[in-house]
Amino acid sequence: MTLFDVLTLDFLLAFLQGLTLNFSTALIVLVTVLPIAFVLAMGMNSRHALVSRPIEAFIKLLQALPVFVVLFFMSGVLTDRSPLLVPFRGNLPLMLLVFGQTPYVMAYGADQFSAMFGRLQRGDRRQALLIIPSIGRAFQMVVSTSGFGAALGVPEAMSVLIFTAEQLPDEATQIMFYAVASLMFLVILRICMIPFRVVHSVFDKRIVASGKVAA
Repeated sequence: MTLFDVLTLDFLLAFLQGLTLNFSTALIVLVTVLPIAFVLAMGMNSRHALVSRPIEAFIKLLQALPVFVVLFFMSGVLTDRSPLLVPFRGNLPLMLLVFGQTPYVMAYGADQFSAMFGRLQRGDRRQALLIIPSIGRAFQMVVSTSGFGAALGVPEAMSVLIFTAEQLPDEATQIMFYAVASLMFLVILRICMIPFRVVHSVFDKRIVASGKVAA
């Protein structure tokens, strides 16, 4: 079997189906966790140390939790019968990826929103708009790191690539296959950023046109 034998329409469809799980994870995590991160950022910027210090400590704790470790922990704790599975319509793989990514997105989002608040306080609205591409990078990161689910048997895009690579006869062909796969991922992640960059550019031009730019 050669590299061209595995790069078929069936492989592409299986890869896109797995990628759907990666994208679904990223969308669900950002929509559900970023509002919480926003509230935490407000607490981090509080003038009262009794409010800001515990939240900052909590964020540092979340930052110390590797996604890979959280995924393995959740896979041992959560089952098909878990009440937390109800919102996910019984989709355990999706639930594992979502909860595994939650600490990272919550910590990252809180830091980014906190920086945004600081820039707004200084009157720098253009710099505050950097929150938009920052959210885009969070989306990219979740799509990428959700590939850790392959180690748990989650049928996402990386699982499809690993399974396909195992069908190849030798190491050289496998390396070539992974090189092609890496290029595919790079293109996909670049495309993911386009909507965020467009939105950022639109709002940035509006601020410049209004003349409300920090001196």
